[in-house]
Amino acid sequence: MKKVLSPTALSYLTLGLSGIGLALRAWLYGTGLDNKGLLISGHPAQLLVWLLAAAAVAILVLQCRRTQKGGRYSDNFPPSLPAFIGSCLAAVGIFFTVLTKLLDRPDLLNVITGMVGVLCFPALIVAGYNRWKGTRPSFLLHVLVCIFFALRLFCQYRAWSSNPQLQNYCFQLLACVCLMLTAYQRAAFDVNMGNRPFFLFLSLASVFFCCLSLPSGEEKLFYLTVGIWAFTNLCAPTIPEQEETHEHHDPA
Repeated sequence: MKKVLSPTALSYLTLGLSGIGLALRAWLYGTGLDNKGLLISGHPAQLLVWLLAAAAVAILVLQCRRTQKGGRYSDNFPPSLPAFIGSCLAAVGIFFTVLTKLLDRPDLLNVITGMVGVLCFPALIVAGYNRWKGTRPSFLLHVLVCIFFALRLFCQYRAWSSNPQLQNYCFQLLACVCLMLTAYQRAAFDVNMGNRPFFLFLSLASVFFCCLSLPSGEEKLFYLTVGIWAFTNLCAPTIPEQEETHEHHDPA
């Protein structure tokens, strides 16, 4: 039987792969820019980063699909001070990122995204506080975060579509998509309807792609803090045995 890593071991493996990717991207930005500051083609770090990203996604898919299933909030999210700290950091990162955008004469879509981002500040703090105290938050808090990432996806795509730097586009796009779906799954757990393997995959993929988005030079605070939020808000390594038994006898 193929070895299945525990969520804890898998999370540290993801951090290790993220560190390698971050180093490769730093090498690329340190030696692979032309006189206009754009990435040149044919740099060895470009190929290595793509190969690393493909390998990381494959590992996460193969490992996460074989983890324990269970959608109850209490089984997956025990009290956690690091999760509270991670939520607060993400709240601060999102707040200052959208505040910068709002002060830069934004259009209507960016204004709406910024207003939702401002509301995410108290939402993440309240959700993090509930996690710290071991109480289940309102699912609306993480739905709000999910809406913010979805709106940000639309806003960022307009800028990315005119940017020839394909790697920046892909990694930032994948980070935003994974973060959006992570928030959606987190809200599902708040009503006991979460998908544990999918949530674990999305959270760790968010960490990986946020790390790879850091060297691009834009919004480092955002990707750093939301990456920490995704890592510190992972589900519990194991769930009680009775949860599996309950699901096994639950009629379809």
